[in-house]
Amino acid sequence: MTNSRCISQNFTQDNQNNPWGFSLRGIRAEGRCPKCKGRFKKDINKGFLCTTCLTRPERFLIDFWYEGERIRRGTTLDGRTLRSFVDANALLRQAENEIEAKRFDVTKWKAKEQKEFNFKTLVMQWYEDKKDLMENNERAPSYVPILLTYIEHYFLPFFGHMDVRDIRTTTIKTFKKQLVNMSPKSKKLSLKYQKNILDALNHFFECLVNDDIIAINDKPKIPHIKVPEHAFNVISPEIQSILLGYISKEHHAIFTFLFNQGCRPSEARALKWDCIEDDVVTYKRTWSRRMLKETTKTDSIRKNLLFDETLSILPNRRFPSDFVFSHGKKKQPYSADLLNRLFNKAVQKFNEKLEEGGETIRLEITLYEATKHSFGTYMHNKLGVTLEILQKHFGHVKIETVLKYTKLQAVDTFREIQEKRKKVVSIRENIK
Repeated sequence: MTNSRCISQNFTQDNQNNPWGFSLRGIRAEGRCPKCKGRFKKDINKGFLCTTCLTRPERFLIDFWYEGERIRRGTTLDGRTLRSFVDANALLRQAENEIEAKRFDVTKWKAKEQKEFNFKTLVMQWYEDKKDLMENNERAPSYVPILLTYIEHYFLPFFGHMDVRDIRTTTIKTFKKQLVNMSPKSKKLSLKYQKNILDALNHFFECLVNDDIIAINDKPKIPHIKVPEHAFNVISPEIQSILLGYISKEHHAIFTFLFNQGCRPSEARALKWDCIEDDVVTYKRTWSRRMLKETTKTDSIRKNLLFDETLSILPNRRFPSDFVFSHGKKKQPYSADLLNRLFNKAVQKFNEKLEEGGETIRLEITLYEATKHSFGTYMHNKLGVTLEILQKHFGHVKIETVLKYTKLQAVDTFREIQEKRKKVVSIRENIK
């Protein structure tokens, strides 16, 4: 015998003095008061609320028995969360109608366990999925460890105890306000770092929607953080040559390659001799953290011309599986730390020479800016290489990515015009 009769009674009992005209039985409030963390209580006249703070629940569930099975669910059959008492009542009526029509399917109506909506459980499952993709070379090794940092230092301290269905847009806004001061090192997080954290959180919720854990209407809106454009520095080939003089000759080859080819440092470090053929270099590998990936950053294979300056410094060819650039007696491939350390020491010596000459300015530049950015800017602004060609040379997916190399073009153009005007004035004065 079913309990459909008991469900029907939900709509006729205790209905004399409430504003809805039906009973609160069979409906429960989920979650706790966001202020005092107390449970919501049932009031026949006011519905469900926290009697201390007068707050109301944001989620409801239906709870009844059918043929010895307890049916508890907080979503409609198509996955929408029960956000109001009216939503819960409508679902309960739907269950009653199916029971009376003898087409009630218990397996369809039984909901997921509460623990399956726990943020900590789900975010760690999400991380493990990304970790598996990384081990299959489908995610960058540099990206997945950063996700774990976001989870441990920012997500879990704030959301760890929560049900993902309770995380609303207002919850995310509160998280965003606190995020700037959540660094474990007690330093204010940069806008770029905050944006990266929120982007990862948004991707997590998108995955919950794709996996049918929450409905798309229940996905909170993630605030957008606008990051000011970074004004990078560039140097001329002349300055590059001076810096090269402050670097040990053992390492001249890789730095000459970087200065003249404009590739990413991680791609130069990953070059093997199977990538060099006559005057063409093929980029098909990169380093991500300390792992060698058999794909580039943009997952594409591209070919570049080897310029004469580069061909003249290439080491003697070895086996195809050997690295083109290596160092030490054991011929180890270069690490990112070593390259940056060598470059920073060269910049330091350069600045010391400036100080000895009485200069008060200092050269402030990173390896990436001194190589790839400086190459792109010089090629476009000085030699007239088009943005479309630079896009192909660097392997950028979008043309907008190479627009940064035009920043100095207007300055250089007007500088040349100014020099021409000076010459015209000088000629006029000589004529007079």
